[in-house]
Amino acid sequence: MFLPRVTSLTRENVTRELDHRGPAPCLEETLRELSETNPEILDIATKCAASFGPVSADVMLELCVFYRLLSAELKRMSPIMRLLSTLPRVTEDTRASVVEQIDALGVEAFTMRAIDELDATNAELLQMAHNAATRLGSYGPVMQGFALIYKALSEQAAADKAALALH
Repeated sequence: MFLPRVTSLTRENVTRELDHRGPAPCLEETLRELSETNPEILDIATKCAASFGPVSADVMLELCVFYRLLSAELKRMSPIMRLLSTLPRVTEDTRASVVEQIDALGVEAFTMRAIDELDATNAELLQMAHNAATRLGSYGPVMQGFALIYKALSEQAAADKAALALH
């Protein structure tokens, strides 16, 4: 399975939901979903957001919106497709592999590669990340957080697909 390609409709719907319900309930819902289904991504997002000090809550919200867009796009798929596809649950091994990639490439090169992949495969999601990083005023470090989450999810999706092919 590959990650769902976020559409402009999904991005608009999530934005309207945030405007209508407010960020706090949407954040709580996404944090609960992450806690139940993807604790490694929750840990990555929490540590990344914490590194921003006074704006950590704003960064956490944006990282959760990023994840929420992928989740919302998946939920828009037909019921049969939803049964066949879920967002991958990132394992400790996949997370460690991504960290090894960061160590080997360096943070900037890793981030640029992940952003290039995001640009090629999920332009609407990249647009959301770009807008959020610009709005938060710490473009590079915020984009690193988005890149890390996306790469962990995409690496896990590839690993899951390979494991299915073996069976």
